[in-house]
Amino acid sequence: MQAVTPAVLRRSPADGSATFAPYGSHVPPLDAYDYVEEEWIAAGEADGHPYATTLCVRRPRDAARFSGTVIAEPLHVHGIAPVWLYTAPYIMRSGHAWVEITAQKTTLDMHVKPSNPERYEDLRIAGPDTADFDPNLNLGNPELMRVFWSELERRNGATSTILAQVGAALRSSQGPFAQADTVHVILAGHSQTGSVTSYYIRDVHDVQRLADGSPVYDGFFPSGFPFEAFHDVGVPVVQVMSDGDVSLPDYSFRPGYEGRQYRRDDSDKPGDQYRLYELAAVAHMGTRPAPYNDVSLWKATFAAEPDVPLGPRMSSLPHFELFGMGLHHLVEWVAHGTVPPRAERIEVGPDGYFATDEHGNTLGGVRCVQLDVPHSTYRANPTTPDGTPSYLTVGSEEPFDAAKLRQLYRDSSDYAERFNRRLDELVAEGWYLADDADELRREAQQVEIPSQGE
Repeated sequence: MQAVTPAVLRRSPADGSATFAPYGSHVPPLDAYDYVEEEWIAAGEADGHPYATTLCVRRPRDAARFSGTVIAEPLHVHGIAPVWLYTAPYIMRSGHAWVEITAQKTTLDMHVKPSNPERYEDLRIAGPDTADFDPNLNLGNPELMRVFWSELERRNGATSTILAQVGAALRSSQGPFAQADTVHVILAGHSQTGSVTSYYIRDVHDVQRLADGSPVYDGFFPSGFPFEAFHDVGVPVVQVMSDGDVSLPDYSFRPGYEGRQYRRDDSDKPGDQYRLYELAAVAHMGTRPAPYNDVSLWKATFAAEPDVPLGPRMSSLPHFELFGMGLHHLVEWVAHGTVPPRAERIEVGPDGYFATDEHGNTLGGVRCVQLDVPHSTYRANPTTPDGTPSYLTVGSEEPFDAAKLRQLYRDSSDYAERFNRRLDELVAEGWYLADDADELRREAQQVEIPSQGE
């Protein structure tokens, strides 16, 4: 174990030039929650090489509203911040702070520096040249996926060290939260940054510590990246895995981690606090809100896979809200010691694929009310011509026909009543946040159950 040297943090000058923020991350608008955004520069030395990179800090304008929890998220290789994208309403209404850390050389070179070359001219992270790297190499092709993940790990060797140094600096008297009495810092990532978070746990968490021997990060939220099982991490871990992440029994993001090796039992044991939340029928990427619910958007994205039909509608399951639920349980565990609920695992059939009910919907796992009071079949991945799930990362839904709806429900009011009753149960059990429930209730009121003869 070695004491980590905190990065040196300084505020970027407000000189009127554009500052970088992850793509698509200003929805919802910060003003709606009275939040402010600041750019900070982090500088230090990783593996003998100096670095300087950006942080995007979002926090309540009123310091008294700050909860004391900081969600730290590495910038994704595609220039996005999925955890913020999925959970921003939860983060801001709770008074948490969020910090995007540009810890990977590829993200600094491909997204931050080109966004304003003059402003970011002096930023740097050591590593192989990024000019020949294709961030779309892996779309839909399992063999190229293996190349993609190996290349990312090779090109971004300084990432975990930078995360350790920046995580330590976020607690310092020179950082953005210097006025807070207590700061809990959680490292979170999804998909590609789920891998970054996983590698940090594996390689650095037990090695680089604060001066008093305590961990740099107080909890971890590694989602959307099947990896080896986490054991005895020493701080709470809530791992969220969508159905679509692991629908295929032999799905492998990188060599050596085929299958569902991430699976393990939940634990409340001191030093091994762990929860796994497998989201039944939920895709890798959320498509409930606009513009992500546009089928044509994804047909263009996956144009190279014409033989994999997307289905009539994109999935409207509450992907974002379920991620907010999982993050909330981790925050409460870290900050207040509140033990989160345990979830069933998704049921596996004899063929290794996930088992489904009579409607074609996944059994077990963390449940959406739409699965228990259904009006559609929800698929976590588009299906290939032979009927098996594909490697593509979005889900679809296929509405029941009128006859089936009439068989299941007496009328529209019967559907809404049963929907709301099940939603109340899920909220009470901790599987849905009460603040997110009203939107689902309004949606249930719009579901029309045809009457006899229609």
